Amino acid sequence: MSGRCGLWAVLRLVLVASCSLPRPTVSLAIAGTNVPSSREGSYCQTGGCSSHCADGPAPAAPLTAIRVGIPVRLDFTAGSEVSTIHGDIWLGESISGQLIESFDLVNGERAYTTTRMTGGRYYILVSLRWSRLLDNGDTGVAFLVEIAPS
Repeated sequence: MSGRCGLWAVLRLVLVASCSLPRPTVSLAIAGTNVPSSREGSYCQTGGCSSHCADGPAPAAPLTAIRVGIPVRLDFTAGSEVSTIHGDIWLGESISGQLIESFDLVNGERAYTTTRMTGGRYYILVSLRWSRLLDNGDTGVAFLVEIAPS
């Protein structure tokens, strides 16, 4: 009987530990340059532990200048729990600019090549869809780059 109680205690600890996991994040590199992201924007998280969403204004991202050849390759890094990376590329410094391109990376894809980013400032809004054993959700971050063709 004490073995069964011990098993339940271990399972309970695993559940509590998995409920405290942070939401997944994503990083971006262009031509070997790491591009810092904004703070987390809107998100939703549901599962066995809790369910909550938060909506906010589009996040502001720090500007990163990059000299790169065209086409521009966006290299993302995210954990295996991330099933989809959706990106919207805006010409300008925010979503008040012109949307020039959208893309979806699925099934472990982590790179996207664009011919639309040819020079200037671009706001890249990225949404992640993720799933783990006890919870799932989506979250978003932004990146701001200034592309100078090499």
